[in-house]
Amino acid sequence: MIEETGIVRKVQGKQVWIETQIKTTCGTCHVNKNCGTSVVAKAFTAKPELLQLNSPHELIEGQTVKLGIPEEQLMGASMLVYLLPIIVLIVSTSSMQIMLPSLHEGWQILFGFIATAISFWQISKFTKKHDKGQFSPVILGAVNDATTTMKNEIPLKKIT
Repeated sequence: MIEETGIVRKVQGKQVWIETQIKTTCGTCHVNKNCGTSVVAKAFTAKPELLQLNSPHELIEGQTVKLGIPEEQLMGASMLVYLLPIIVLIVSTSSMQIMLPSLHEGWQILFGFIATAISFWQISKFTKKHDKGQFSPVILGAVNDATTTMKNEIPLKKIT
């Protein structure tokens, strides 16, 4: 389970908006002062990410919670977004080369890129149409004593 902490910013019924901070690895690197990449990373300020999730618990604004997403779901989403379009590019370009060998190479490449763009569009439609819960993080629990107050009788488990 990949875990991250977040702060509840808005609660509307069962819908909660949780703010998480996007982190870069440059902050933990020991060559941070001598690296050009860290200079570029510092130039762009970290922007918070706002997630809208369904919560089985009644949360309060300002509460710190721990979010988690299973590795299997993350790997599946990564393969869907990264690996599938690459496979579509290779297969479409290769099939055009086999089916129409006299066609100019530029047209074959253009067809491959068009097929890849269509695959991105179809993946986007698929993820918007189907249940987003399979790729969404889940609320695992409250992080500290100051934020464990719940309005519901179903308490979150406390994570230390």
